[in-house]
Amino acid sequence: MNIYLRVGGAALVAVGALFISREYEKYLARRGDEYRGLVALISHAEGQISRFLAYGVALWRGFEDESLERCGLLSELREGKSLSEAFDSCSVKMSLPRAVVKEISAKLSSLGRDYLDGELATLGDIRSRLTELLKSEEDTREKNVKVVRALLLGGALCAIILAI
Repeated sequence: MNIYLRVGGAALVAVGALFISREYEKYLARRGDEYRGLVALISHAEGQISRFLAYGVALWRGFEDESLERCGLLSELREGKSLSEAFDSCSVKMSLPRAVVKEISAKLSSLGRDYLDGELATLGDIRSRLTELLKSEEDTREKNVKVVRALLLGGALCAIILAI
């Protein structure tokens, strides 16, 4: 009976390590989707401003993104909150790094205080920074997943060896 408990525990440790590594991979995929959604949102706002001189709720008309809807950003924008206020209130639900959230929040807070060209330039700066962060995230994502998976499975293997 004792050997069955050890083998069963070892199997549970291995399954747990696989589960955690898959969840980490989903987390990184969700982060990438949020970056892509924010880039698309900023691009949409730039288009609405430059073509229609839209402002307020009209900026977000016709825009849909599943990842931004999931964290509540789009629903808050549709309720009439500014982009800065909506982003600040929803950033807790997002999987973006806290340093990135602070940086983007600071840039978003400067919106709404300038003329057309200044607003478009600010939005362009935010979009280019988000695109840069997205590219960096995509470049390191696969490596990070492999490292985490190797560490977790290596740790599980060590626990299995010690248990048996």
